Amino acid sequence: MELFAKPIITTADDGTINIRVQPITPEYIETRLAELAVFCQINYNLEEVVRTIQNSASQKQANKRLQVTLGIGSAEADFLLDLTIEEIAHFSRENIEKEIAGWNSMKAILEQCTIKEDIWNNI
Repeated sequence: MELFAKPIITTADDGTINIRVQPITPEYIETRLAELAVFCQINYNLEEVVRTIQNSASQKQANKRLQVTLGIGSAEADFLLDLTIEEIAHFSRENIEKEIAGWNSMKAILEQCTIKEDIWNNI
């Protein structure tokens, strides 16, 4: 059985709609945890994040502005741009810590499943 993250739907500057579906793997979880760690660092700048996104003419411009304003990389800026305003507002320090704990739990479960699958395949 495969698990998938919530689809991310974005609209490019030319009007093209993109739908990304990501299987949840240990690598995906590691990436998500790294993104959340960055979000913890900028949590006190939520208003700046929203203002920067709203005052940008395109996603590309917003990405560059977020990088400069917050001192983050392109991947972290993309993570912020993929969030809705409601999701950004949801990420208080307490909620981030709960989400990190949840992803760590899921990673442990996936690792156990992988170990059991490896054992089963070697029988």
